[in-house]
Amino acid sequence: RGSATGLVGRRPNVVVLQTLSKAFGLAGIRCGFAVGAPDVIRLMNNVKAPYNVNKLTSEVACRALSPQGTAALKDKVAELIRQRAVVAEQLGALDFVAEVKPSDSNFLLFRVQRNALEMYKLMADRGVVTRYRGTEMHCAECIRVTIGTQEENTAFLLELQKAWNEVSSS
Repeated sequence: RGSATGLVGRRPNVVVLQTLSKAFGLAGIRCGFAVGAPDVIRLMNNVKAPYNVNKLTSEVACRALSPQGTAALKDKVAELIRQRAVVAEQLGALDFVAEVKPSDSNFLLFRVQRNALEMYKLMADRGVVTRYRGTEMHCAECIRVTIGTQEENTAFLLELQKAWNEVSSS
């Protein structure tokens, strides 16, 4: 997919910020970077604290951004995209799922016919983490699920079906 970094060359006032948190799975190191016009980056460097990144964080970030690290990231992203397509297809095949929203991210937002909050609570009680979004604008009866491994996604779909069976029978 496209990247906002392409805007940097066309717009001198655009700075793109990226963390290593989500895609690289490195939220714990609290590290990111900025891509922008050289004069803007120079200004940013002038106001940052000296030595603001410790040696361990720097080493982990450098490993993540190495050719081997970025190759591993590409594999991880490709698998996430495959799993997202599988989960979206399986959600769409469920008769109680009214809509699966398109997604370019690591989660899917879907709408069930009714009882989303109750389903969310039942799944949470069973250790399946999703996010109830029914209170957000245009998200009535919506649940958000983060795409995981094949095993995690299978467990989610099984628990979703169980939750639906329970709430629709009462």
